[in-house]
Amino acid sequence: MTESTNPTPADEPKADETFTWTNETPSPDAAKGGGATAAANILDSVRDVVDELAERAAPTVRELSARAAELTAMAADRAAPLAKRAGEVTADASGKLASRSREWASGLRASVATAEHPVEPETTATAPTPGFEPAKGSSETTEESGQG
Repeated sequence: MTESTNPTPADEPKADETFTWTNETPSPDAAKGGGATAAANILDSVRDVVDELAERAAPTVRELSARAAELTAMAADRAAPLAKRAGEVTADASGKLASRSREWASGLRASVATAEHPVEPETTATAPTPGFEPAKGSSETTEESGQG
């Protein structure tokens, strides 16, 4: 097989390898200035819209605040008697708890004291029963046996 090659005609121009821009680009300083100006204009527009909105909303915000204050006052008026009653009940319960706690503590201390120091029976002499004489050799002495 033979390969055929197309010869380039001599009258065709050769391709130019150089490339040039057709539009000139602005310098970086000019681009920054244009962007900053646009951003400043947008911010000014937003600021104006927010100011206008605040002016229009001020009466509505005041009205809503007044209504919220009125609702709070009504709720406080209704809650005050309940809070007072709850305070009274709490005070009563606290007093009862305090007295019961004191009783329990004193009973606990008494039981601990008797457990540590048991009560010894008293060794005091008992009076002789009338009509009976003490046994001989007992340590008890009577006025009659001492005189006799």
